[in-house]
Amino acid sequence: MARTTLPIACAINSSYALPLVVMLASALEHLGPSYELVLHLVHWRMNGELITRISQLVETRLIAPDAHLVAHLPSDGHFPPEAAFALLLPDLLPQSLDKILFLDADLLVLGDLSQLWELPLSGCALAAVQDAAIPFCDSPRGVKNRSRFGIPENAPYFNAGVMCIQLDEWRRRDITKRAFAYLQQAGGSADFLHQEALNAVLWNDWLPLDPCWNVPGSLAGRFQTPAASNCDHPAIVHFAGRFKPWRAAVGGSFYPQYRAFLSGATKFVPQIPPTVADKLLSFYDRRLRDSLYACERALWNRRLI
Repeated sequence: MARTTLPIACAINSSYALPLVVMLASALEHLGPSYELVLHLVHWRMNGELITRISQLVETRLIAPDAHLVAHLPSDGHFPPEAAFALLLPDLLPQSLDKILFLDADLLVLGDLSQLWELPLSGCALAAVQDAAIPFCDSPRGVKNRSRFGIPENAPYFNAGVMCIQLDEWRRRDITKRAFAYLQQAGGSADFLHQEALNAVLWNDWLPLDPCWNVPGSLAGRFQTPAASNCDHPAIVHFAGRFKPWRAAVGGSFYPQYRAFLSGATKFVPQIPPTVADKLLSFYDRRLRDSLYACERALWNRRLI
């Protein structure tokens, strides 16, 4: 019996090959039997051997953007160019593909992605989860100068690490061009590049998903704060931010599950030994962060860390 194709897109460089394998392996373990994943891998000068290893897990279709496209992407010292490749998806993917799941590599999938895929988008260009750390456009590090763009202060702000995208609606709304225009106007003040730009142009035109589809691994269940999205049954755990579980041990309740998939993933992609910085972040997250989180959050809000 033929299975239904479920296309997903990821954008990485070589340093994110290991977490990508973890994400794919965890997704495959929970995927319904009537579906098969097809990975559209957007990469920039990625090692061919790594691509071969990733292709052993799922059918992989490679997309390497032209150099001139990469040159025009927004840049920031905190993010590689690949972080903003999501803005180019409608231009890079085949025109025959009208829908895609865009997934960051730093995810642990604990639910059936076909359930997310089957959700109707109700005419919106994309569906996503309200961001746990930046819940509203007027939150610290949200959309800059939101009033200039007619965005009300209570407009929800979404996290772009998990998006179900209706590509034909994206193209029809010319979202890529509008997002680049916003970034040009922002003049380097945008905190999270494509994520902020997409929220600026789609603030009233996106479909909120159940929070279980993008649970922050570094926050959930740890801190008494509205930003800590708690779900009884998380479907996707997102290790956004500084604390990366494939580099060193992290705090929180999801690390043991991540570690289990990581041990299998290292058979495909070797694990790089942790640096001194990785070890220090690991110690802070596991031993000190619970008591110092309020201070950390205040510094983060002020863009000091």
